[in-house]
Amino acid sequence: MPNIIISGSDGFIGKHLVLKLSKYKKYKLTKMDRSLGNISKKKTWKTLPKAKILIHLAAKIFVPYSWNNPEEFFKTNVLGTLMALEYCRKNKAKIIFLSSYLYGNADELPTSEKAKIKIDNPYSLTKKTAEDICQFYSKKYGLKVVIIRPSNAYGPNQKDFFLIPEIINKLKRKKIIINNINIKRDLIYVSDLVDAIIKSISLKSKFEILNVGSGKSYGIRKIINILQKISGVYSPIKNKNLYKSNEIFSTRLNINRAKKILKWKPLHSLEKGLRNTIYKRSLLKE
Repeated sequence: MPNIIISGSDGFIGKHLVLKLSKYKKYKLTKMDRSLGNISKKKTWKTLPKAKILIHLAAKIFVPYSWNNPEEFFKTNVLGTLMALEYCRKNKAKIIFLSSYLYGNADELPTSEKAKIKIDNPYSLTKKTAEDICQFYSKKYGLKVVIIRPSNAYGPNQKDFFLIPEIINKLKRKKIIINNINIKRDLIYVSDLVDAIIKSISLKSKFEILNVGSGKSYGIRKIINILQKISGVYSPIKNKNLYKSNEIFSTRLNINRAKKILKWKPLHSLEKGLRNTIYKRSLLKE
């Protein structure tokens, strides 16, 4: 029975992954949450059992926070990933690393893994640096590495400051004020992202970087319209037409490689995913 360690098991994606993997009797799971200690410290990793797979989800997230506290983001996202790789090197374990969207305002949509990387905030810089270290460990130490670059994930029990729960909360208050309604995002329902992570477990490749998203781009107005339809709550939308510094206007990932290599595809339409999110349907009930 292969032992799998999930770092960040108490996070949004981690909780959903644990729920789904728990249904697979062939895996023994070790949950690595905040109670075990700081992932940037060696002693935290020494307490863990030997495993064949490490799914490394633990990270500091949310771009605005990274501008205010870049040091903490580097400690957790870069040094923490280095400690994870050292654990894998010593235990001959495979690592599945959850990275981020790194293409900025991409030159081409949909955007493939070969597209130019554009770093315009500290969070993205920490994820790209962590990716580079992963690639070095794969090349020089022979580690098996799968890097997943997800689009914007959403689903039940996500923190309120992310895009979808923020819009849902505004809808509940019947006061929908949007900074810029022209922004478009590739959105992936958390269950589909979790499926891609699980399929990566059995991947034989030595090193892979894979985009995981819906492969579609949704405008803010479209998202609001679907949420209004689901909830039956209709409120006027006020568009402030504000642009943030380093704003990414549109994202849409080319997911052909993940489809081919993982034999995976997203199963949730935006409406189905948003309906599940509003009504808090867990993965185990789908």
